[in-house]
Order: sequence, then structure tokens, then C-alpha cells
Amino acid sequence: MPITRTVTGVSDDSQHPFDDNEGNSVINNVDTNRTESKSSTASSADLLKIDSGYSHTGAFAGKPLTNNYVWEAGSGINYTAQDVTDGIYKPFSLDRDVHLAVDQPYWTNPKPGDPTDIGLFAGQNLPTGVSTLFDFDYNFDTQYPGSTGTGFEGSTGRIKLNECVPGDQLRVRFDFNVIPQISNTTIEPALWYSNRDESDNITFTFPLTSSPVFYGTGTVGKTYLNRIEISAWITSTEDVNALTLPAIKSDNPVIIQPLGLLVTIVR
Repeated sequence: MPITRTVTGVSDDSQHPFDDNEGNSVINNVDTNRTESKSSTASSADLLKIDSGYSHTGAFAGKPLTNNYVWEAGSGINYTAQDVTDGIYKPFSLDRDVHLAVDQPYWTNPKPGDPTDIGLFAGQNLPTGVSTLFDFDYNFDTQYPGSTGTGFEGSTGRIKLNECVPGDQLRVRFDFNVIPQISNTTIEPALWYSNRDESDNITFTFPLTSSPVFYGTGTVGKTYLNRIEISAWITSTEDVNALTLPAIKSDNPVIIQPLGLLVTIVR
């Protein structure tokens, strides 16, 4: 049985959105092709820097074009009564225009690079052989015209895994606010996931879920910050070529304010 976390009070959303899990990496003593041994004189810090890496974006579609791309109080993406009836996982799209507006480095030392089409950290912290972990221009309906039933219909953007290699581990931290509309609501955060073969045919679609979160009496209309972590293995060409976006399922209507994605590849 999954562990259910009960929420009864307003969470503190004052924490910096990029302040944890950046060191949770496992050192592997082979290169990205996993064929040549690294020098035995390389330090652990060197190996960590070379192999594992991460990226972050706040480029969620639907963020308002005004108010500095910050969600207005009480507004967001609606998980509707029809969504509840249909029992769907609703994916949250990415948007390149929002990316260009919000993924701007906030530090000066070390000097940041150009984050365009890469993410907030401008590629400084990416794993070896990976140029980006996001595809902000991806349009599912363009790639699969007439598609039905995958759950990705109408979505844009994706977490991009194409430059990863079998043996990598994917870790995603999905930061979002929830505004319950009905007492005693349970949400299920997930990665909505479709494996694809080498010809981009979708072979299997499923949710990679985290523990559900319960919002009890007195939570209606209040805003709760969540920072959910989900992991997945990458062990085949279908995993490397997979489509994935963060998603939510709920047993009652809720408003979701997606905030950010921290995507880490562990080697």
C-alpha cells in the first residue's frame, strides 16, 4: 500500500526552488559509452562532475503573460469534474516563450551562459554527452496527427532523454501548488510516460506515480506547495526515446499551479 501524506495546514512556499538534491549522484567509473575506464587518478569530484548532471526549467505552458509569469492567486490549470469522471492523468505542457522569459540565471559568479533552449543553468551542470534535458518546441499533435488515447494529445514540450544512455537513472522533482476545491481530496502526482521504439512508434503508455497526497477538512481554497520526486530507469532504446511530462490525477476538482522541474540524470 502506498504511503499517504495528510495535509492539514498551509505549506511554507518561501523556500528557494533550486536548493536541494543537487548532490544526490552516484559515481560510475566508465564513460558515457561505458567502454573505457576513467583514469584511476581522477578524483571523486571530477567523476561526479563528468558523469551525472541536472537541469531546471520553470517553463510551464499557461503561466500568465503578465504578472512576470507568476501565477495569480487562485488561478492556474483546472483539473475539472470531467477529468475526475474520466479518471485521467493530466500532463502539464512546456512552452518555449515562457522558457525564454523565466529561465534566466539569477547569479553572476560563475558567469552564466546562454540558457536558450537548454534551461535555467545554461548547460553548466548537464551530464556528459547531453546538450539539453528539455525540448521546448516539441508538439505532440504535429508528430502524431490524428492520435487518440495516449494522454499526450494537445501537449507541447517534453523532458528530453534522447542523449541519455542505457544505465542512466532519471530523477525528476516536480514543484507545484495545489488549490483544493473540495474537502477530502486526494491527488496523485506522476510522470506520464510513453515508451517509443526506434521508429518513434509508441509502444506502451503508463503513469510513474509517487505517493498520493490528501487534503482534508479546512483546505479548500488554500494554496499548498508540493515538491514531488519521481525516478525511473533508462535501460533500453525505448526508454531513451520515451516521451514524458509531469502529470496529476485527482479524485475531486483542483487547481494546479505548475512551478518548476528539476531533472537529474544519475550515473
